[in-house]
Amino acid sequence: MGEDVVLVDRPQPGVTVLTLNRPAVRNAANWQTWEELGPAIVDAARDDGCRAVVLTGAGGAFCAGGDVKSSPSRGTGLGAPAARLLVAQRVLQDLLAVPKPVLAAVEGPAMGIGWSLALACDVVVAARDAVFGAPFVLRGLVPDGGAAWFLTRALGRQRAAALLLSGGRMAAPEADEAGLVARLSEPGAALADAVAMAMTMAAGPAEALRLTKGMVRAALDLPLERFLEVEWLSATLDITGPDAAEGRASFVEKRPPDFSAVRGDTPQET
Repeated sequence: MGEDVVLVDRPQPGVTVLTLNRPAVRNAANWQTWEELGPAIVDAARDDGCRAVVLTGAGGAFCAGGDVKSSPSRGTGLGAPAARLLVAQRVLQDLLAVPKPVLAAVEGPAMGIGWSLALACDVVVAARDAVFGAPFVLRGLVPDGGAAWFLTRALGRQRAAALLLSGGRMAAPEADEAGLVARLSEPGAALADAVAMAMTMAAGPAEALRLTKGMVRAALDLPLERFLEVEWLSATLDITGPDAAEGRASFVEKRPPDFSAVRGDTPQET
């Protein structure tokens, strides 16, 4: 298929960076993008040495959406015209299923299904001049990649409808005000800031982070009574494990916690 369009890098211990690498088209997603991104996400999820994932784009753009110059169709039958969407949906599900913190580092445009990719991440770090957009109806299309689901839950029905029915855009500061961005960065610094945040998470208690991530996701779907059951189960699992033991010991000994031994990291020479 030619050169890789998804690059995998490990710039810091415990952190894996996945980069969409089609800068000439602002990283618009074609078949190859999804076929490479899916396995890269699954590999990062399974890699014990990876404790946080950062998703970004090359060349000052996150992702301009689906590549309209390549056909989304494949095969025959009723589902053939939107076959690429089915592959993309599987990749998004893989991204949502990663049991580790996943951060999006957004520079430039995050449009269409590119915005969906960012919304599927746990934390979005965006440059102040980044732009998010949902231009589906402007192309005669319906929202895809879970965009309507993500945005309706995040913004409420009225604001999501106004955005999706007009094919609207949000500048990064507006998205930040709406709760769609966790941190604003200076232009060009989103990846460095996201990696620094990922390093902090990667140094933390892996199982406690995994359980906390699950609780945050559960809070979107469950009534309080059911959520409190999830909270109790998570607390029960965590409190009997080594993460909580190290946390208690560090508090009693008046020192910073060191979860490296808990994770089984190789000791560093000093």
